[in-house]
Amino acid sequence: MDYVITTELPSAEEFVQLRVDTGLSFRAIEASRKALLKSVYFVGLRSKENGKLIGMGRLVGDGIMFIVSDIAVFPSFQGKGFGKVIMTHIKDYIEANLDKTACVTLLADVPADGLYKQFGFRESAPASIGMIYQVGN
Repeated sequence: MDYVITTELPSAEEFVQLRVDTGLSFRAIEASRKALLKSVYFVGLRSKENGKLIGMGRLVGDGIMFIVSDIAVFPSFQGKGFGKVIMTHIKDYIEANLDKTACVTLLADVPADGLYKQFGFRESAPASIGMIYQVGN
Protein backbone atom coordinates (compact mmCIF):
# COMPACT_ATOMS: atom_id res chain seq x y z
CA MET A 1 0.00 0.00 0.00
CA ASP A 2 1.43 3.32 -1.05
CA TYR A 3 0.58 6.10 1.36
CA VAL A 4 1.46 9.69 2.14
CA ILE A 5 2.15 11.08 5.58
CA THR A 6 0.34 14.29 6.45
CA THR A 7 0.09 16.61 9.41
CA GLU A 8 -3.01 18.26 7.96
CA LEU A 9 -6.05 17.69 10.16
CA PRO A 10 -8.72 15.42 8.70
CA SER A 11 -12.36 16.40 8.60
CA ALA A 12 -14.28 15.57 11.74
CA GLU A 13 -16.27 13.06 9.71
CA GLU A 14 -13.12 11.22 8.59
CA PHE A 15 -11.76 11.27 12.13
CA VAL A 16 -14.92 9.79 13.64
CA GLN A 17 -15.28 7.23 10.85
CA LEU A 18 -11.73 5.92 11.29
CA ARG A 19 -12.29 5.71 15.05
CA VAL A 20 -15.44 3.64 14.51
CA ASP A 21 -13.86 1.49 11.76
CA THR A 22 -11.00 0.58 14.10
CA GLY A 23 -13.15 -0.26 17.10
CA LEU A 24 -12.56 2.94 19.03
CA SER A 25 -15.56 4.64 20.60
CA PHE A 26 -17.81 6.97 18.63
CA ARG A 27 -17.33 10.69 19.23
CA ALA A 28 -19.84 13.36 18.20
CA ILE A 29 -18.96 15.14 14.95
CA GLU A 30 -19.18 18.69 16.30
CA ALA A 31 -17.23 17.82 19.46
CA SER A 32 -14.60 16.13 17.28
CA ARG A 33 -14.35 19.17 15.01
CA LYS A 34 -13.56 21.37 18.03
CA ALA A 35 -11.19 18.82 19.55
CA LEU A 36 -9.18 18.38 16.35
CA LEU A 37 -8.53 22.12 16.20
CA LYS A 38 -6.99 21.91 19.67
CA SER A 39 -4.53 19.16 18.69
CA VAL A 40 -0.92 19.95 19.51
CA TYR A 41 0.21 17.62 16.74
CA PHE A 42 -1.56 15.34 14.27
CA VAL A 43 -0.15 12.74 11.92
CA GLY A 44 -2.22 10.92 9.35
CA LEU A 45 -1.60 8.30 6.70
CA ARG A 46 -3.57 8.62 3.48
CA SER A 47 -3.83 6.17 0.63
CA LYS A 48 -2.06 7.44 -2.49
CA GLU A 49 -4.66 5.61 -4.54
CA ASN A 50 -7.80 7.32 -3.25
CA GLY A 51 -6.76 9.78 -0.53
CA LYS A 52 -8.64 7.86 2.16
CA LEU A 53 -7.44 8.28 5.74
CA ILE A 54 -6.05 4.86 6.71
CA GLY A 55 -4.21 5.74 9.91
CA MET A 56 -3.84 8.54 12.42
CA GLY A 57 -2.62 9.65 15.80
CA ARG A 58 -2.49 12.89 17.69
CA LEU A 59 -0.97 14.62 20.66
CA VAL A 60 -3.09 16.84 22.88
CA GLY A 61 -1.95 18.88 25.82
CA ASP A 62 -1.56 22.12 27.68
CA GLY A 63 2.19 22.73 27.52
CA ILE A 64 3.27 20.52 30.42
CA MET A 65 0.85 17.55 30.42
CA PHE A 66 0.21 15.71 27.15
CA ILE A 67 -1.74 12.68 25.98
CA VAL A 68 -1.04 10.54 22.93
CA SER A 69 -4.52 9.85 21.62
CA ASP A 70 -6.58 8.43 18.78
CA ILE A 71 -3.94 6.05 17.45
CA ALA A 72 -5.87 4.14 14.80
CA VAL A 73 -5.05 2.10 11.71
CA PHE A 74 -7.77 0.80 9.39
CA PRO A 75 -8.20 -2.95 10.06
CA SER A 76 -6.99 -4.23 6.68
CA PHE A 77 -3.72 -2.29 7.19
CA GLN A 78 -3.06 -3.37 10.77
CA GLY A 79 0.00 -5.48 11.49
CA LYS A 80 1.97 -3.90 8.63
CA GLY A 81 3.98 -1.32 10.55
CA PHE A 82 1.65 1.65 10.08
CA GLY A 83 1.20 2.09 13.83
CA LYS A 84 4.96 2.25 14.15
CA VAL A 85 5.14 4.93 11.43
CA ILE A 86 2.54 7.01 13.27
CA MET A 87 4.26 6.61 16.64
CA THR A 88 7.67 7.44 15.14
CA HIS A 89 6.33 10.80 13.94
CA ILE A 90 4.65 11.53 17.26
CA LYS A 91 7.75 10.60 19.25
CA ASP A 92 9.95 12.72 16.97
CA TYR A 93 7.61 15.67 17.54
CA ILE A 94 7.69 15.11 21.30
CA GLU A 95 11.49 15.01 21.43
CA ALA A 96 11.91 18.09 19.23
CA ASN A 97 9.19 20.34 20.64
CA LEU A 98 8.14 19.54 24.20
CA ASP A 99 9.71 21.00 27.31
CA LYS A 100 12.06 18.51 28.95
CA THR A 101 9.91 18.58 32.11
CA ALA A 102 6.71 17.71 30.23
CA CYS A 103 4.87 14.47 30.95
CA VAL A 104 3.33 12.44 28.12
CA THR A 105 0.73 9.80 28.94
CA LEU A 106 -1.49 7.43 27.02
CA LEU A 107 -4.07 4.74 27.63
CA ALA A 108 -2.99 1.56 25.87
CA ASP A 109 -5.31 -1.20 24.76
CA VAL A 110 -3.77 -4.67 24.91
CA PRO A 111 -1.96 -5.80 22.77
CA ALA A 112 -1.12 -2.29 21.46
CA ASP A 113 0.82 -1.66 24.65
CA GLY A 114 3.68 -3.55 23.01
CA LEU A 115 3.87 -0.88 20.30
CA TYR A 116 4.06 1.95 22.82
CA LYS A 117 6.74 0.19 24.87
CA GLN A 118 8.95 0.25 21.75
CA PHE A 119 8.85 4.05 21.98
CA GLY A 120 9.84 4.28 25.63
CA PHE A 121 6.40 4.31 27.23
CA ARG A 122 6.07 2.14 30.32
CA GLU A 123 3.34 1.02 32.64
CA SER A 124 2.95 3.38 35.57
CA ALA A 125 1.46 0.83 38.00
CA PRO A 126 1.78 0.22 40.86
CA ALA A 127 2.85 3.82 41.57
CA SER A 128 -0.18 5.10 39.66
CA ILE A 129 -2.97 3.68 37.54
CA GLY A 130 -4.89 5.13 34.63
CA MET A 131 -8.50 5.99 35.33
CA ILE A 132 -11.30 7.20 33.10
CA TYR A 133 -14.59 8.99 33.62
CA GLN A 134 -16.98 8.73 30.71
CA VAL A 135 -19.37 11.69 30.51
CA GLY A 136 -22.95 10.62 29.93
CA ASN A 137 -22.71 7.23 31.63
